[in-house]
Amino acid sequence: MSSSPSHIPREAVDVARSLREATLHVFSSSDDLDLSRRFAEGHKAVLSASGISNLTSFGEEWVGDPDTTLFLLTCQNEEVLLSGMRLQKRQRDNALPMERAVGADHPEVVAALDKVQEEGCAEFCALWSRRETAMAGIGMLPMACVGLGLMPRLDIRHGYAFMGVNMRPIQRELGFSIKTDWGDEGVFPYPAPPIRSEIGHFMFPESIENAAPDVQALIRRSAEEPSHVHPIDGRFHPISYRIQNHLA
Repeated sequence: MSSSPSHIPREAVDVARSLREATLHVFSSSDDLDLSRRFAEGHKAVLSASGISNLTSFGEEWVGDPDTTLFLLTCQNEEVLLSGMRLQKRQRDNALPMERAVGADHPEVVAALDKVQEEGCAEFCALWSRRETAMAGIGMLPMACVGLGLMPRLDIRHGYAFMGVNMRPIQRELGFSIKTDWGDEGVFPYPAPPIRSEIGHFMFPESIENAAPDVQALIRRSAEEPSHVHPIDGRFHPISYRIQNHLA
């Protein structure tokens, strides 16, 4: 699909062209129920527009959960939600979305997570981004790096990402290793054939050295400086990517 402005609604083009500053809010779902629900609506809207309407990460049982951290990129005084990501920590009575998706057919996934439960494990899930974000030149890597850098603060040692096989280059750039011993040589027919997905694993801090050099730098900065400003070379203008960490 072309990313040319001629193929994008005028309103989206205007937002992208005017974007000079964006703010990434990092907060616990229990601290802002209204914004959590707006996050869920944005996730569903973006994926539904792409023809995806039935994912386990669509559930809203996490709303209000103190162990669920949200990353929400906004602009225009928080009026416009640009993109988001959820970092959902596993609890004995609260399975991760990827477990609910494939655990019944692949018990090895649940067994492996049980083994590292006490070390702290979580899933990076519900990634979504409006077309204005990509058009402005803002990718998902900065948001993901902030999440990876915050893992120790959230008592998470093992982070997982359940993504389509087409996202493998991004997983590797971030330092994730694919769990090839899970599923069918690492592959799961999810959400439905012919789409195939796989699970990446990031262990903090060991996996940092597997990431691309610029990613390593941003992960380490996010760990040391939870709130900061990250400059981005936007498509139309330089963009100030402001990270505001609201975690107590």
